[in-house]
Amino acid sequence: MNVSATMGPRSRQGAARVPRALGRNLKIALVYPSSKQSVQTLYTFNKNQRIGNKPPQSVLILATYLRQNGFPNVECLDAQLEDLTPEQTALRLADMRPDVVGITAWTDFWYPVWRTVAETRSLLPQATIVVGGPHTSIYPEETLLACDADYAVAGDGEDALLDLVRSIADGVPVGPCAGLWSCDPEGCPVPPGKAFAVVKDLTKIPPPDRTLLPYKRYTSVLTPSDYETTMVTSRGCPYKCVFCKMDVQKVYARTADQVVEEFRQIAALGIKDVQVYDDTFTWGQTRAMDICDGIIKSGIKVNWAIRDRVNRVTPELYAKLKAAGCYRVHFGVETGSPRILKDSGKFMTLDQVHHGVEIAKSVDMTIMLYFMFGFLDETIEDTRMTVELAKHLNPDYVSFGVLIPYPGTAIYKTGLARGIIPRDYWRDFALNPEPDFRIPHLIEDKLDRKTLIHLKNTATRNFYFSPHRLGRELAKVGGVRDFVSKVRLGFAILVDG
Repeated sequence: MNVSATMGPRSRQGAARVPRALGRNLKIALVYPSSKQSVQTLYTFNKNQRIGNKPPQSVLILATYLRQNGFPNVECLDAQLEDLTPEQTALRLADMRPDVVGITAWTDFWYPVWRTVAETRSLLPQATIVVGGPHTSIYPEETLLACDADYAVAGDGEDALLDLVRSIADGVPVGPCAGLWSCDPEGCPVPPGKAFAVVKDLTKIPPPDRTLLPYKRYTSVLTPSDYETTMVTSRGCPYKCVFCKMDVQKVYARTADQVVEEFRQIAALGIKDVQVYDDTFTWGQTRAMDICDGIIKSGIKVNWAIRDRVNRVTPELYAKLKAAGCYRVHFGVETGSPRILKDSGKFMTLDQVHHGVEIAKSVDMTIMLYFMFGFLDETIEDTRMTVELAKHLNPDYVSFGVLIPYPGTAIYKTGLARGIIPRDYWRDFALNPEPDFRIPHLIEDKLDRKTLIHLKNTATRNFYFSPHRLGRELAKVGGVRDFVSKVRLGFAILVDG
């Protein structure tokens, strides 16, 4: 049964408790939530296509940080890897019997998070429950109004969670902490003095202990190795794309030596493939070169992939990346229309797109490009330019998607201001989560939903199922597992259309 915020604040069982010192051995469970009944936004790959699982960096980093700071009794649970429902997730938590439960919330997974919190509260009434992540960073107050969590974190979670568990361990009231929302005894949300938490010194954050989850079970359809992992070496982004909800416009990074050491630890576990999830890996080109030099000098043999921007590409840097084991690059191009590209906030040109892709190809880098349909004022002619650009660039892989106007993005705010989006449906959903939520309004000022999805499906099928493309992919098959993965992806693309 859904819970409406209009019913008013509810008393938290933890809100009025007299603090009881639990000591540094208090049990902490950190959860990556179920994807069951999540938001229906995945217009490129839907959640039934089984294209792999990525190890949740947020959960692993938080757990490792707590352990480093004197809290050894931390367990992690990836409900998506285990294919759990929210109810099953709560039952697993009940078996673990933690004193503190932390759950990562993305807006796509807000309903299963809400449901997991409700079930966990019923089974573990004395546990302290805290929710953090991208969703709570946008809707911290709404999070506490909608669910039975005791705390919500807006921004980076490391210090907020550490301060919280220290207070619980010591049996003292939780003091003011940046980004940490709490509730008064009547259940009313109480904002922190500083609204958003940012860890500005990433050098103090240790590399995640990947053994806290079954790391050999994480795979991807794009990865030739048996299993892979992910890595984050920096946070923040200096750019302001209209479709991105990035709140930190400055980049904070770990040192090149720290990154090289993490690569060494990954190789020691026998992991052969790493996906680096920085928004722009080469934002600091000297640092990127130093990382490559360190990997080469250390003799670390790991294949890795990066996300980058075409206007950051240089021949020298990409030759060094290739020499260090980087074999694939993901570029967000988004559109082939100069007008739409200019209005997108990406601050790059089509000439830079062509130049960057050419350099990446020249060092034999595998290339994946991302495009979207559904920008403000986008016409059919604009979409044709996008399709033609993708054909001309001829990358190894391409992802055509429909732009989702997520909460906190400039395009969502503009859509509301212009009446293209008639109501703030994301805030309504934050307050009243519902299963399998279908987004009621995209950016449909020129092209409607049906047309946008048809464009995406047609562009995807035409790109991947041309005779030339099929022949090239079959020639690159690297074994039975690779063949099965590509067949599965192919059927997924067809079914999605």
